[in-house]
Amino acid sequence: MTNLEGRMAIVTGAARGTGAVIARRFVEQGATVLLGDILHEEAEDTAAKIGDGAHFFPHDVTQPADWDQVVARALELGDRIDVLVNNAALLHLGTIMNTPEDVLRRVLEVNTVGPYLGMRAVVPVMRKQGGGSIVNVGSVDSLIGMNGITSYCASKWGLRGLSKAAALELGRDAIRVNSVCPGGGNAEMYGPWMSQLANFMDETLAYTENRAIPGGVPLDKIADAVCFFASDASASCTGVDLPVDGGAHAGHFIPGFNTL
Repeated sequence: MTNLEGRMAIVTGAARGTGAVIARRFVEQGATVLLGDILHEEAEDTAAKIGDGAHFFPHDVTQPADWDQVVARALELGDRIDVLVNNAALLHLGTIMNTPEDVLRRVLEVNTVGPYLGMRAVVPVMRKQGGGSIVNVGSVDSLIGMNGITSYCASKWGLRGLSKAAALELGRDAIRVNSVCPGGGNAEMYGPWMSQLANFMDETLAYTENRAIPGGVPLDKIADAVCFFASDASASCTGVDLPVDGGAHAGHFIPGFNTL
């Protein structure tokens, strides 16, 4: 079991889904957590439900001024910043030819530029205090490609590269940078496309059912991986990409072949 007692953490995109579960797990392990999100009412409600140790702050990850404010608020609460979890993300379903340029730019702005701004905001604080941990929530789609989510794949591969470079640049400052790469997440992100997905639901379900460990990835298992990188249990880990994907990244499982 990891221990985050006394730590100050910022978790972006924490109103619901993966971010909310990460924030709750952090508080359960003794951390004080600042939940950032553009969904103000929902994030405030999530913080209230988590209870003592959870604090909401309005936060748009694409705005440098918002990052300055969230860092200042974290320092008010804990006088330091031990952990940054870049979890906020935007999903868009569409092929290259069906993804407008402005949509691609927006997805990159949230999923790649947002974490870049976040790292730039917290690194001076972490350097001054002698270290820290940055956990970037990527995706299995940052390890392998997938058709129909072109902009999302591009953004998460970019985030993975950013994490690698930052790990090398910041290691001498005792700042670790790691990536958790889930093979699933907040199902609400698929909401706008559910009517389209219903036309080929069997194929969609097969994507998860034909993994080595069939089915979706529970959000609490993603949170466990993030907690590991946030804690001293991973003190010698930096630049790591940790798939939490039921073996999707391992390869293709063909059920009938197990009888050969």
